[in-house]
Amino acid sequence: MTRPTVTHVAARLFVALVLALGALAYPRFVLSFGGRARMVTSAFFVWPVVHDWFIAAGMLDFALAVPLSVIMLVALNAQRETPSAARGAGIALLAVATWYAHVWPLLTVGLLVVVHVATRRGWAARGEQARRLLPPLVPAGLLVAWSLWVHLTEPAGAMAGFVAFQRYLPPWELFYHLWAEWAWTYTKLEIATVVPCVLLFLWAGYRWRDDVPFFGPCALAVLVAAYAFTPYTTTNWFHVGSRFIPFLWLAALVRLPERLPRRLPAVLGACALVSSVGLGVDYVRLARDWGRYTAGIDAVPEGARLLPFVFRAKGTSENTRALLHVWGLYVEAKHTSAPLLFAHSRSFPVVYREPPPPRLNHLVLEAFAPSMRSPEYMCDTLRAGGIVVDDCEGEWRQRWAEMWREVEPRYDHVLLWEAPPAVMALVPPGYHAVFQRGELTILARGE
Repeated sequence: MTRPTVTHVAARLFVALVLALGALAYPRFVLSFGGRARMVTSAFFVWPVVHDWFIAAGMLDFALAVPLSVIMLVALNAQRETPSAARGAGIALLAVATWYAHVWPLLTVGLLVVVHVATRRGWAARGEQARRLLPPLVPAGLLVAWSLWVHLTEPAGAMAGFVAFQRYLPPWELFYHLWAEWAWTYTKLEIATVVPCVLLFLWAGYRWRDDVPFFGPCALAVLVAAYAFTPYTTTNWFHVGSRFIPFLWLAALVRLPERLPRRLPAVLGACALVSSVGLGVDYVRLARDWGRYTAGIDAVPEGARLLPFVFRAKGTSENTRALLHVWGLYVEAKHTSAPLLFAHSRSFPVVYREPPPPRLNHLVLEAFAPSMRSPEYMCDTLRAGGIVVDDCEGEWRQRWAEMWREVEPRYDHVLLWEAPPAVMALVPPGYHAVFQRGELTILARGE
């Protein structure tokens, strides 16, 4: 690894901020909605989601927006009972901050507020709650409307990153992701996180009728339906339905009992200890993966036009693609090109000045897919999509030929991580290896 820079330090501080906000927000949430006794009980269940899956997966914008939205819900709960102008202004600021981090948690909070207002008994009660809760959300609501307008008016294909597909999950995967895409992190060393997850949702299912503000039976039904029927992937957005999981966890936390069976705290405490040790071990192993990945930095010249091909992005991790964007350290160290940023929409904070050509973008995304590793993978992928190809190897070679025709004029260096020998055999003669060690190969064009 290279010497830490200002950017490295800032990134670590940002992760620490997200972790600290989660550690602060979840106990405060349960205290506000469930009382002090239930807050103590929740400590035995909430520990897996302070360092949640979105943090492990590197989706820190969403990971920041979740605790911000949790703090906003606490403030809204107080505003529901005793409204004040000062608190309303604070809610408005929190809502704008949440929108800036990620719009999805803000939309979910707005949905919960609307359901809460609509399910009050009598028009007078609905009107009173609407006057207390909705005005502070108006400024952020206008920003959300602007974001949606920008997306809807994008040039054709831009919002999708020129990739269009949808996928819904079967019921067993939905249940699995309630744990795997929220409470689990990297490997089976953190398997103990499944214990509080299962117990939490068993209690929530038993007490689903509890009329908790913003999380009553109707709101719970809406969250479950939203999670079940939102696509898992749409265009090139992934884990879309999973964005509702944090709020299903919140709904479950406020349904915990005020006291646990006598021996259960010891069991849950042991799970927390085992999982924490496992998480530490995994971080050491992932640091070694990163070290092997970045070993070729000195072989890349300053300002190189570098294109990464990552064929196996998990590394040590079993539950995240921990190596998918480590090529960014080459960008930072040598100011290389950054062709694979999620920066195609005008509503994103970081946008390409000159986006990659659509055809190249599509081909590079294909290279990250298993289908490009071998003809057999490609055949299986195409058949799963209803496309029958007689000559799998010919189709595979043709796609790689198209890829290299687009890549060679634009990129003077190519990084390949765990490239299969069959792929290496297709590298054009215009490139030669300037660094090879373990899983890493760096190619340079010309002499």
